[in-house]
Amino acid sequence: MSCNSSEALFEAYLDDTLTPGRRARLIAHLRGCGRCAGVLDELRVVDALLASPRAVELPENFTFATMAEARSMPRPHVSRAPVVAYLVSYLAAAWLLVGAAFVLAGSTMRAVGETSLDASAQLLRTLGALVHAGSRVAGDVGSLGTMLGGAILLDVTLVAALVVGFRFVRPRLAERLRP
Repeated sequence: MSCNSSEALFEAYLDDTLTPGRRARLIAHLRGCGRCAGVLDELRVVDALLASPRAVELPENFTFATMAEARSMPRPHVSRAPVVAYLVSYLAAAWLLVGAAFVLAGSTMRAVGETSLDASAQLLRTLGALVHAGSRVAGDVGSLGTMLGGAILLDVTLVAALVVGFRFVRPRLAERLRP
């Protein structure tokens, strides 16, 4: 019997579930192999340690001392969501989408753009003097400038909504969901 095949039988030997023939071959191998006999002795010790329950004695102030140590530890750092990265990613994706739409479907995008520009121009007129100056600059460049002005206004609105969401709504929602 080889050492590899005998090591596979150690557990069954310790549990006394080996057939008499296998048991006799294993005992014969153990008499001639000191390494396998040593491994089996170590397994007997481990089994005995696992079988005997141990009661661990704790000091009387164990809970108090543990809680005091936990309170003295620095608070773990909570990583905040990289809002700037989200905003930059959104803006890059939005502008790539607008550019792709111009390239792939120019006439359709022009019609959609002009419609959205009309709506954004109306909104821009209602916002006051600052927006009026911006619409004049966009008007000097033509319909493309007006489209860009509308897209910028949409971007600013979405960024403001994201900031409000991350700043006010998300913490309150997290607080409610906390058990």
